[in-house]
Amino acid sequence: MSFAALNEVTRGLRMLLHSQLVQTSASAVVTLLPPGEDLPAVSGVNLYLYRVVQSPSSKNRPWPGDRVTPASARPALGLDLSYLLTPLGTRPDDASFQVGDDAHTMLGVAMLTLQENPVLNDVHIPGFDADTVLPAFLLNSFEQIKVTLATTSLEELSKIWATINKPYRLSVTYDVSLVQLTPAPPPPVNGGIVLSTGVSVIALDAPRLTALTTATGALARIDGGGGLVSNEIVITGTGLSFPGQASIVRIGGQPVTVQSTPAPTDTALTALLPTDLDAGPQADVRVTLNGRTSTPLVFTVSPWVASTTPVRTALDPARPADLTLALGGTGFTAAPRGVRLEGPGGTTTVTAFGAGGTDGRATITLPTTLASGLYRVRLVRDDPARSASNARTLEVIPRLDSPIVLAQVAVSGNQVHRLTLNGARLNGSDVRILLDGTTHQVGANANAAQLVVTLGRLLPAGAHTVAVTVNGQRSRSVGLNV
Repeated sequence: MSFAALNEVTRGLRMLLHSQLVQTSASAVVTLLPPGEDLPAVSGVNLYLYRVVQSPSSKNRPWPGDRVTPASARPALGLDLSYLLTPLGTRPDDASFQVGDDAHTMLGVAMLTLQENPVLNDVHIPGFDADTVLPAFLLNSFEQIKVTLATTSLEELSKIWATINKPYRLSVTYDVSLVQLTPAPPPPVNGGIVLSTGVSVIALDAPRLTALTTATGALARIDGGGGLVSNEIVITGTGLSFPGQASIVRIGGQPVTVQSTPAPTDTALTALLPTDLDAGPQADVRVTLNGRTSTPLVFTVSPWVASTTPVRTALDPARPADLTLALGGTGFTAAPRGVRLEGPGGTTTVTAFGAGGTDGRATITLPTTLASGLYRVRLVRDDPARSASNARTLEVIPRLDSPIVLAQVAVSGNQVHRLTLNGARLNGSDVRILLDGTTHQVGANANAAQLVVTLGRLLPAGAHTVAVTVNGQRSRSVGLNV
Protein backbone atom coordinates (compact mmCIF):
# COMPACT_ATOMS: atom_id res chain seq x y z
CA MET A 1 0.00 0.00 0.00
CA SER A 2 1.16 3.56 -0.65
CA PHE A 3 1.43 4.38 3.08
CA ALA A 4 4.66 2.40 2.95
CA ALA A 5 6.12 4.70 0.27
CA LEU A 6 8.48 6.53 2.66
CA ASN A 7 9.84 3.25 3.99
CA GLU A 8 10.22 1.72 0.53
CA VAL A 9 11.98 4.76 -0.94
CA THR A 10 14.44 4.87 1.98
CA ARG A 11 14.97 1.11 1.67
CA GLY A 12 15.56 1.43 -2.08
CA LEU A 13 18.11 4.23 -1.67
CA ARG A 14 19.88 2.25 1.06
CA MET A 15 20.13 -0.86 -1.10
CA LEU A 16 21.30 1.13 -4.14
CA LEU A 17 24.08 2.84 -2.18
CA HIS A 18 25.14 -0.40 -0.48
CA SER A 19 25.32 -2.27 -3.79
CA GLN A 20 27.93 0.19 -5.05
CA LEU A 21 29.85 0.87 -1.83
CA VAL A 22 30.70 -2.82 -1.33
CA GLN A 23 32.45 -2.81 -4.70
CA THR A 24 35.01 -0.43 -3.17
CA SER A 25 35.02 -1.78 0.39
CA ALA A 26 33.54 -5.23 1.00
CA SER A 27 32.67 -4.34 4.62
CA ALA A 28 30.94 -1.04 3.77
CA VAL A 29 27.60 -0.33 5.49
CA VAL A 30 24.70 2.06 4.96
CA THR A 31 23.16 3.03 8.30
CA LEU A 32 19.92 4.95 8.93
CA LEU A 33 20.83 6.42 12.31
CA PRO A 34 19.80 9.91 13.47
CA PRO A 35 22.90 12.13 13.44
CA GLY A 36 22.51 12.57 17.19
CA GLU A 37 23.51 8.94 17.70
CA ASP A 38 27.16 7.94 17.86
CA LEU A 39 27.87 6.93 14.28
CA PRO A 40 29.94 3.76 13.80
CA ALA A 41 33.63 4.07 12.89
CA VAL A 42 33.35 1.80 9.83
CA SER A 43 33.49 2.36 6.09
CA GLY A 44 30.19 3.45 4.56
CA VAL A 45 27.61 6.23 4.77
CA ASN A 46 24.74 7.20 7.03
CA LEU A 47 21.46 8.08 5.26
CA TYR A 48 19.06 10.04 7.46
CA LEU A 49 15.61 11.32 6.44
CA TYR A 50 15.48 14.68 8.20
CA ARG A 51 12.61 16.51 6.49
CA VAL A 52 9.29 15.64 4.81
CA VAL A 53 7.24 18.41 3.17
CA GLN A 54 4.20 18.49 0.93
CA SER A 55 5.04 18.98 -2.75
CA PRO A 56 3.33 22.09 -4.18
CA SER A 57 3.23 20.51 -7.66
CA SER A 58 0.53 17.98 -6.70
CA LYS A 59 -1.33 19.92 -4.02
CA ASN A 60 -5.12 19.92 -4.47
CA ARG A 61 -4.75 18.15 -7.83
CA PRO A 62 -6.98 15.12 -8.43
CA TRP A 63 -4.93 11.94 -8.42
CA PRO A 64 -4.58 10.73 -12.04
CA GLY A 65 -4.27 7.09 -10.99
CA ASP A 66 -1.46 4.81 -12.05
CA ARG A 67 -0.89 2.11 -14.62
CA VAL A 68 -3.30 -0.30 -12.91
CA THR A 69 -5.56 1.90 -10.76
CA PRO A 70 -8.17 4.30 -12.19
CA ALA A 71 -8.04 8.00 -11.41
CA SER A 72 -9.62 9.47 -8.30
CA ALA A 73 -11.24 12.86 -7.70
CA ARG A 74 -9.40 13.04 -4.39
CA PRO A 75 -5.84 14.35 -4.40
CA ALA A 76 -2.85 12.23 -3.47
CA LEU A 77 -0.48 13.45 -0.78
CA GLY A 78 2.65 14.32 -2.78
CA LEU A 79 5.80 14.52 -0.68
CA ASP A 80 9.31 15.88 -1.14
CA LEU A 81 11.88 14.07 1.04
CA SER A 82 15.20 15.52 2.23
CA TYR A 83 18.04 13.20 3.26
CA LEU A 84 21.28 13.97 5.09
CA LEU A 85 24.14 11.84 3.73
CA THR A 86 27.11 11.57 6.10
CA PRO A 87 30.25 9.59 5.18
CA LEU A 88 31.62 7.04 7.65
CA GLY A 89 35.13 5.72 7.97
CA THR A 90 37.84 4.60 10.31
CA ARG A 91 39.96 7.30 11.89
CA PRO A 92 42.88 8.24 9.58
CA ASP A 93 46.40 7.41 10.73
CA ASP A 94 47.89 10.82 11.53
CA ALA A 95 51.39 9.34 11.43
CA SER A 96 51.09 8.31 7.77
CA PHE A 97 50.86 11.15 5.28
CA GLN A 98 50.49 8.74 2.38
CA VAL A 99 46.97 7.70 3.43
CA GLY A 100 43.82 9.79 2.93
CA ASP A 101 40.47 9.70 4.71
CA ASP A 102 38.44 6.55 3.93
CA ALA A 103 35.23 8.49 4.66
CA HIS A 104 35.96 10.75 1.71
CA THR A 105 36.18 7.71 -0.58
CA MET A 106 32.79 6.49 0.66
CA LEU A 107 31.26 9.93 0.08
CA GLY A 108 32.64 10.04 -3.46
CA VAL A 109 31.24 6.60 -4.33
CA ALA A 110 27.84 7.45 -2.85
CA MET A 111 27.57 10.80 -4.64
CA LEU A 112 28.66 9.31 -7.97
CA THR A 113 26.08 6.53 -7.57
CA LEU A 114 23.24 9.02 -7.07
CA GLN A 115 24.55 11.25 -9.87
CA GLU A 116 24.61 8.39 -12.38
CA ASN A 117 21.27 6.95 -11.21
CA PRO A 118 19.02 9.99 -10.58
CA VAL A 119 15.68 8.19 -11.18
CA LEU A 120 15.21 5.34 -8.71
CA ASN A 121 12.48 3.63 -10.77
CA ASP A 122 14.82 3.31 -13.77
CA VAL A 123 17.91 1.84 -12.09
CA HIS A 124 18.93 -1.54 -13.53
CA ILE A 125 22.60 -2.13 -12.67
CA PRO A 126 24.58 -5.05 -11.24
CA GLY A 127 23.59 -5.36 -7.59
CA PHE A 128 20.36 -3.36 -7.88
CA ASP A 129 17.35 -3.88 -10.15
CA ALA A 130 14.41 -1.56 -9.46
CA ASP A 131 11.99 -4.08 -10.93
CA THR A 132 12.80 -6.55 -8.15
CA VAL A 133 13.65 -4.17 -5.28
CA LEU A 134 10.79 -1.66 -5.45
CA PRO A 135 7.17 -2.62 -4.70
CA ALA A 136 4.54 -2.62 -7.43
CA PHE A 137 2.81 0.59 -6.29
CA LEU A 138 6.04 2.56 -6.91
CA LEU A 139 6.80 0.86 -10.23
CA ASN A 140 3.25 1.42 -11.51
CA SER A 141 3.20 5.11 -10.58
CA PHE A 142 3.24 7.72 -13.34
CA GLU A 143 5.54 9.81 -11.12
CA GLN A 144 9.26 9.10 -11.13
CA ILE A 145 11.29 9.10 -7.91
CA LYS A 146 14.00 11.62 -8.73
CA VAL A 147 17.09 12.10 -6.56
CA THR A 148 18.75 15.53 -6.73
CA LEU A 149 21.77 16.93 -4.93
CA ALA A 150 20.44 19.89 -2.93
CA THR A 151 22.14 23.25 -2.90
CA THR A 152 22.63 23.60 0.85
CA SER A 153 24.91 26.22 2.33
CA LEU A 154 27.35 25.48 5.13
CA GLU A 155 25.19 27.62 7.43
CA GLU A 156 22.10 25.49 6.74
CA LEU A 157 24.05 22.28 7.30
CA SER A 158 25.44 23.67 10.56
CA LYS A 159 21.89 24.43 11.75
CA ILE A 160 20.89 20.80 11.15
CA TRP A 161 23.74 19.58 13.34
CA ALA A 162 23.18 22.33 15.91
CA THR A 163 19.56 21.25 16.49
CA ILE A 164 20.77 17.85 17.66
CA ASN A 165 23.52 19.41 19.78
CA LYS A 166 26.30 17.66 17.90
CA PRO A 167 29.45 19.13 16.34
CA TYR A 168 29.29 19.55 12.58
CA ARG A 169 30.42 16.63 10.40
CA LEU A 170 31.03 16.58 6.68
CA SER A 171 27.67 15.86 5.03
CA VAL A 172 25.58 16.61 1.95
CA THR A 173 21.82 16.77 1.42
CA TYR A 174 19.65 15.22 -1.28
CA ASP A 175 16.06 15.99 -2.28
CA VAL A 176 13.86 13.10 -3.41
CA SER A 177 10.57 13.68 -5.20
CA LEU A 178 7.84 12.93 -6.03
CA VAL A 179 6.71 10.37 -3.44
CA GLN A 180 2.93 9.94 -3.37
CA LEU A 181 0.62 8.60 -0.68
CA THR A 182 -2.35 7.78 -2.87
CA PRO A 183 -6.03 7.71 -1.90
CA ALA A 184 -7.67 4.33 -1.47
CA PRO A 185 -10.00 3.54 -4.39
CA PRO A 186 -13.67 3.80 -3.35
CA PRO A 187 -15.68 0.59 -3.37
CA PRO A 188 -17.86 0.14 -6.44
CA VAL A 189 -21.50 1.05 -5.99
CA ASN A 190 -24.53 0.44 -8.14
CA GLY A 191 -26.32 3.60 -9.18
CA GLY A 192 -29.68 4.02 -10.83
CA ILE A 193 -30.03 4.96 -14.47
CA VAL A 194 -30.81 8.68 -14.92
CA LEU A 195 -33.70 9.05 -17.33
CA SER A 196 -34.16 12.83 -17.17
CA THR A 197 -32.93 15.97 -15.40
CA GLY A 198 -34.26 19.44 -14.88
CA VAL A 199 -31.22 21.02 -16.51
CA SER A 200 -31.67 22.87 -19.77
CA VAL A 201 -28.77 22.35 -22.14
CA ILE A 202 -27.75 25.21 -24.41
CA ALA A 203 -25.29 24.33 -27.16
CA LEU A 204 -22.50 26.92 -27.32
CA ASP A 205 -20.76 27.40 -30.62
CA ALA A 206 -17.24 28.76 -30.91
CA PRO A 207 -16.97 32.51 -31.52
CA ARG A 208 -17.11 33.48 -35.19
CA LEU A 209 -14.92 36.32 -36.46
CA THR A 210 -15.96 38.30 -39.52
CA ALA A 211 -13.67 41.35 -39.65
CA LEU A 212 -10.74 43.21 -38.08
CA THR A 213 -10.50 46.98 -37.94
CA THR A 214 -7.93 47.52 -39.16
CA ALA A 215 -6.61 44.33 -40.74
CA THR A 216 -3.23 45.96 -41.50
CA GLY A 217 -1.37 48.37 -39.27
CA ALA A 218 1.34 49.04 -36.72
CA LEU A 219 1.57 47.29 -33.37
CA ALA A 220 2.34 50.52 -31.53
CA ARG A 221 2.88 54.26 -31.88
CA ILE A 222 5.04 56.93 -30.26
CA ASP A 223 3.07 59.45 -28.17
CA GLY A 224 3.91 63.11 -27.65
CA GLY A 225 6.15 62.32 -24.70
CA GLY A 226 8.20 59.79 -26.64
CA GLY A 227 6.56 56.79 -24.99
CA LEU A 228 5.63 53.55 -26.74
CA VAL A 229 1.83 53.02 -26.77
CA SER A 230 0.02 49.90 -27.99
CA ASN A 231 -2.51 50.35 -30.78
CA GLU A 232 -6.04 48.97 -30.59
CA ILE A 233 -7.79 46.50 -32.86
CA VAL A 234 -11.57 46.05 -33.13
CA ILE A 235 -12.79 42.49 -33.67
CA THR A 236 -16.32 41.98 -35.03
CA GLY A 237 -18.28 38.77 -35.38
CA THR A 238 -20.80 36.73 -33.36
CA GLY A 239 -20.63 34.88 -30.05
CA LEU A 240 -17.91 37.15 -28.67
CA SER A 241 -19.39 37.47 -25.16
CA PHE A 242 -21.36 35.41 -22.64
CA PRO A 243 -22.68 36.34 -19.17
CA GLY A 244 -20.19 35.50 -16.45
CA GLN A 245 -17.44 34.55 -18.91
CA ALA A 246 -14.49 36.62 -20.16
CA SER A 247 -13.33 36.39 -23.75
CA ILE A 248 -9.65 35.57 -24.32
CA VAL A 249 -8.01 37.16 -27.34
CA ARG A 250 -4.70 35.88 -28.70
CA ILE A 251 -2.72 37.63 -31.41
CA GLY A 252 0.19 35.70 -32.82
CA GLY A 253 -0.29 33.21 -29.97
CA GLN A 254 0.07 35.90 -27.27
CA PRO A 255 -2.81 36.68 -24.87
CA VAL A 256 -3.66 40.38 -25.11
CA THR A 257 -5.77 42.78 -23.05
CA VAL A 258 -9.47 43.14 -23.90
CA GLN A 259 -10.53 46.74 -23.33
CA SER A 260 -13.39 47.38 -20.92
CA THR A 261 -14.24 50.61 -22.76
CA PRO A 262 -16.08 50.21 -25.00
CA ALA A 263 -17.55 47.19 -23.26
CA PRO A 264 -17.39 43.89 -25.18
CA THR A 265 -20.65 42.82 -26.82
CA ASP A 266 -21.79 39.70 -28.59
CA THR A 267 -20.75 41.20 -31.92
CA ALA A 268 -17.68 43.35 -31.17
CA LEU A 269 -14.80 43.78 -28.78
CA THR A 270 -11.66 45.94 -28.66
CA ALA A 271 -8.21 44.59 -27.76
CA LEU A 272 -4.73 46.04 -27.34
CA LEU A 273 -2.13 44.85 -29.82
CA PRO A 274 1.11 43.45 -28.38
CA THR A 275 4.17 45.65 -28.84
CA ASP A 276 6.20 42.61 -29.98
CA LEU A 277 5.49 39.37 -31.81
CA ASP A 278 7.64 36.26 -32.16
CA ALA A 279 6.82 35.90 -35.87
CA GLY A 280 5.22 37.94 -38.61
CA PRO A 281 4.29 40.07 -40.40
CA GLN A 282 1.10 37.97 -40.58
CA ALA A 283 -0.36 37.13 -37.17
CA ASP A 284 -3.41 35.01 -36.42
CA VAL A 285 -6.16 36.63 -34.32
CA ARG A 286 -8.29 34.19 -32.30
CA VAL A 287 -11.02 34.58 -29.68
CA THR A 288 -11.71 31.89 -27.06
CA LEU A 289 -14.92 31.79 -25.02
CA ASN A 290 -16.32 28.98 -22.88
CA GLY A 291 -13.41 26.78 -23.91
CA ARG A 292 -14.15 27.13 -27.62
CA THR A 293 -11.79 28.94 -29.98
CA SER A 294 -12.70 30.69 -33.22
CA THR A 295 -11.08 30.13 -36.56
CA PRO A 296 -8.47 32.86 -37.04
CA LEU A 297 -8.43 36.05 -39.02
CA VAL A 298 -5.09 37.43 -40.17
CA PHE A 299 -3.67 40.76 -38.99
CA THR A 300 -0.75 42.07 -41.05
CA VAL A 301 1.85 44.07 -39.14
CA SER A 302 3.23 47.14 -40.92
CA PRO A 303 5.93 48.31 -40.45
CA TRP A 304 7.60 44.97 -39.72
CA VAL A 305 11.31 44.48 -39.00
CA ALA A 306 12.30 40.98 -40.06
CA SER A 307 16.04 41.25 -39.38
CA THR A 308 18.82 43.51 -38.19
CA THR A 309 22.51 43.23 -39.10
CA PRO A 310 24.65 42.96 -37.08
CA VAL A 311 22.98 41.51 -34.00
CA ARG A 312 26.13 42.03 -31.89
CA THR A 313 28.56 44.93 -32.12
CA ALA A 314 31.50 46.45 -30.26
CA LEU A 315 30.99 49.82 -32.04
CA ASP A 316 34.60 49.63 -33.17
CA PRO A 317 35.56 52.58 -35.45
CA ALA A 318 38.23 50.34 -36.99
CA ARG A 319 35.45 48.08 -38.26
CA PRO A 320 32.94 50.04 -40.39
CA ALA A 321 30.47 47.14 -40.24
CA ASP A 322 30.30 47.60 -36.46
CA LEU A 323 28.82 51.08 -36.82
CA THR A 324 26.27 50.43 -39.58
CA LEU A 325 22.96 48.85 -38.61
CA ALA A 326 20.89 47.48 -41.50
CA LEU A 327 17.19 46.78 -41.02
CA GLY A 328 15.21 44.52 -43.36
CA GLY A 329 11.46 44.03 -43.47
CA THR A 330 8.30 45.57 -44.95
CA GLY A 331 6.33 48.79 -44.70
CA PHE A 332 9.27 51.07 -43.88
CA THR A 333 8.47 53.70 -46.56
CA ALA A 334 11.37 55.31 -48.39
CA ALA A 335 11.89 57.98 -45.70
CA PRO A 336 11.17 56.75 -42.15
CA ARG A 337 11.18 59.09 -39.17
CA GLY A 338 13.87 57.28 -37.17
CA VAL A 339 15.10 54.17 -35.40
CA ARG A 340 14.56 53.74 -31.64
CA LEU A 341 17.18 51.97 -29.55
CA GLU A 342 15.55 51.04 -26.24
CA GLY A 343 18.16 49.86 -23.78
CA PRO A 344 20.43 50.66 -20.82
CA GLY A 345 19.97 54.21 -19.64
CA GLY A 346 16.81 54.90 -21.67
CA THR A 347 15.94 55.32 -25.33
CA THR A 348 18.17 56.71 -28.09
CA THR A 349 16.61 57.75 -31.41
CA VAL A 350 18.63 57.98 -34.62
CA THR A 351 16.98 60.07 -37.34
CA ALA A 352 19.70 60.10 -40.03
CA PHE A 353 19.42 57.28 -42.56
CA GLY A 354 21.92 55.99 -45.10
CA ALA A 355 21.36 56.43 -48.82
CA GLY A 356 19.44 53.86 -50.82
CA GLY A 357 16.62 53.20 -48.38
CA THR A 358 13.52 51.40 -49.64
CA ASP A 359 10.20 50.19 -48.29
CA GLY A 360 11.97 47.03 -47.13
CA ARG A 361 15.46 48.23 -46.18
CA ALA A 362 16.99 51.02 -44.11
CA THR A 363 20.45 51.68 -42.67
CA ILE A 364 21.66 53.93 -39.86
CA THR A 365 24.98 54.76 -38.21
CA LEU A 366 25.03 53.62 -34.59
CA PRO A 367 26.17 56.16 -31.97
CA THR A 368 29.49 55.15 -30.42
CA THR A 369 28.22 56.49 -27.09
CA LEU A 370 25.84 53.56 -26.52
CA ALA A 371 26.44 51.68 -23.28
CA SER A 372 26.99 47.93 -23.19
CA GLY A 373 23.83 45.85 -22.97
CA LEU A 374 20.81 44.64 -24.91
CA TYR A 375 18.76 47.07 -27.00
CA ARG A 376 15.30 46.72 -28.53
CA VAL A 377 15.48 48.16 -32.07
CA ARG A 378 12.32 49.59 -33.65
CA LEU A 379 11.71 51.53 -36.85
CA VAL A 380 9.37 54.54 -36.60
CA ARG A 381 7.56 55.77 -39.69
CA ASP A 382 7.13 59.43 -40.51
CA ASP A 383 3.32 59.37 -40.48
CA PRO A 384 0.92 61.36 -38.26
CA ALA A 385 0.64 58.49 -35.75
CA ARG A 386 4.43 57.90 -35.71
CA SER A 387 3.81 54.18 -36.19
CA ALA A 388 6.38 51.89 -34.55
CA SER A 389 7.42 48.44 -35.70
CA ASN A 390 8.05 45.30 -33.71
CA ALA A 391 11.43 45.09 -31.97
CA ARG A 392 14.61 43.18 -32.78
CA THR A 393 17.49 42.70 -30.34
CA LEU A 394 20.91 44.34 -30.68
CA GLU A 395 23.70 43.55 -28.23
CA VAL A 396 26.39 46.18 -27.61
CA ILE A 397 29.54 44.65 -26.10
CA PRO A 398 32.73 46.09 -24.60
CA ARG A 399 35.41 47.05 -27.13
CA LEU A 400 38.86 45.58 -26.60
CA ASP A 401 41.62 47.10 -28.73
CA SER A 402 44.78 45.49 -30.00
CA PRO A 403 47.61 45.40 -29.09
CA ILE A 404 47.44 44.65 -25.38
CA VAL A 405 50.31 46.25 -23.48
CA LEU A 406 52.37 43.67 -21.58
CA ALA A 407 54.78 44.59 -18.77
CA GLN A 408 56.83 42.58 -16.29
CA VAL A 409 56.61 43.88 -12.69
CA ALA A 410 57.64 42.68 -9.24
CA VAL A 411 54.92 41.85 -6.71
CA SER A 412 55.97 40.65 -3.24
CA GLY A 413 59.38 39.80 -4.65
CA ASN A 414 57.97 37.73 -7.52
CA GLN A 415 58.11 38.64 -11.21
CA VAL A 416 54.64 38.69 -12.77
CA HIS A 417 52.98 40.06 -15.90
CA ARG A 418 50.74 43.14 -15.92
CA LEU A 419 48.25 43.61 -18.75
CA THR A 420 47.03 47.04 -19.83
CA LEU A 421 43.87 46.71 -21.91
CA ASN A 422 42.52 49.68 -23.86
CA GLY A 423 39.15 50.07 -25.51
CA ALA A 424 35.67 51.31 -24.65
CA ARG A 425 32.91 50.36 -22.19
CA LEU A 426 35.42 48.59 -19.94
CA ASN A 427 33.88 50.07 -16.77
CA GLY A 428 31.48 48.14 -14.59
CA SER A 429 30.82 46.64 -11.18
CA ASP A 430 31.73 43.07 -12.23
CA VAL A 431 34.72 42.96 -14.57
CA ARG A 432 36.53 39.76 -15.53
CA ILE A 433 39.15 38.85 -18.10
CA LEU A 434 39.25 35.55 -19.93
CA LEU A 435 42.87 34.57 -20.50
CA ASP A 436 43.18 31.47 -22.69
CA GLY A 437 39.65 30.54 -21.64
CA THR A 438 40.31 30.87 -17.90
CA THR A 439 38.40 33.54 -15.98
CA HIS A 440 40.28 36.02 -13.80
CA GLN A 441 37.91 38.09 -11.65
CA VAL A 442 38.94 41.74 -11.45
CA GLY A 443 36.01 43.32 -9.59
CA ALA A 444 34.90 46.89 -10.21
CA ASN A 445 36.57 49.14 -12.79
CA ALA A 446 35.71 52.84 -13.12
CA ASN A 447 37.77 53.61 -16.23
CA ALA A 448 35.70 53.05 -19.37
CA ALA A 449 38.75 53.34 -21.67
CA GLN A 450 41.33 51.23 -19.82
CA LEU A 451 41.64 48.18 -17.61
CA VAL A 452 44.86 47.23 -15.83
CA VAL A 453 45.21 43.67 -14.56
CA THR A 454 48.17 42.28 -12.64
CA LEU A 455 48.48 38.52 -12.93
CA GLY A 456 49.91 36.23 -10.29
CA ARG A 457 52.51 34.72 -12.61
CA LEU A 458 54.51 35.17 -15.77
CA LEU A 459 52.76 33.99 -18.91
CA PRO A 460 54.60 31.33 -20.90
CA ALA A 461 56.07 32.37 -24.23
CA GLY A 462 53.79 32.01 -27.21
CA ALA A 463 50.34 33.03 -28.41
CA HIS A 464 47.48 33.74 -26.00
CA THR A 465 43.90 35.02 -26.28
CA VAL A 466 42.30 37.67 -24.08
CA ALA A 467 38.67 38.77 -23.76
CA VAL A 468 36.84 40.96 -21.24
CA THR A 469 33.44 40.43 -19.61
CA VAL A 470 31.82 43.54 -18.13
CA ASN A 471 28.59 43.03 -16.17
CA GLY A 472 27.87 39.91 -18.21
CA GLN A 473 28.68 41.39 -21.65
CA ARG A 474 31.69 39.72 -23.28
CA SER A 475 34.03 41.42 -25.74
CA ARG A 476 35.64 39.91 -28.79
CA SER A 477 38.87 38.01 -28.19
CA VAL A 478 42.19 39.69 -28.92
CA GLY A 479 45.50 37.92 -29.52
CA LEU A 480 48.48 38.44 -27.23
CA ASN A 481 52.03 37.29 -28.03
CA VAL A 482 54.55 36.86 -25.21
